[in-house]
Amino acid sequence: MNYKKRKPNLSKHSARIAAIQAMYQCEITGENINEILNNFKIHYIEVDEIHKDINMSFFNKLISHFSKNTDLTVIIEENLDESSVFSSLPLICRCILKVALLEMKFEKTDIPVVINEYVDISKYFLNEKTTSFVNAILDKISKNIERTNT
Repeated sequence: MNYKKRKPNLSKHSARIAAIQAMYQCEITGENINEILNNFKIHYIEVDEIHKDINMSFFNKLISHFSKNTDLTVIIEENLDESSVFSSLPLICRCILKVALLEMKFEKTDIPVVINEYVDISKYFLNEKTTSFVNAILDKISKNIERTNT
């Protein structure tokens, strides 16, 4: 038999979306990230067409940073203007900002690439005004971010 081997498209974009969805689920349910990760892989990544080309290595790296996220909210709040309150932002917006910040802090991805990717992703979930807000906050955060090599 002649089988065509499918070359996997190792998409970091899909990994970022999946990481945001996993964080969203974690925030909604309060479950342990490892439990969510196992369920996420079984119920979404292995069966969902959207995640068929996910870069699992990159997804796992992003997820591994979740436990290091204790100061994410503080960092984001420090970069909000006086009229914005982090807790009043839509949950999906908060998750996008947190995962973007994790990538900025712990990965070697160029900062402008990180900002562009998460602004593009925010367009799937948020209106134009909130997407512009995400862009502005990530740009402001990027100017003061301390990167950690892991």
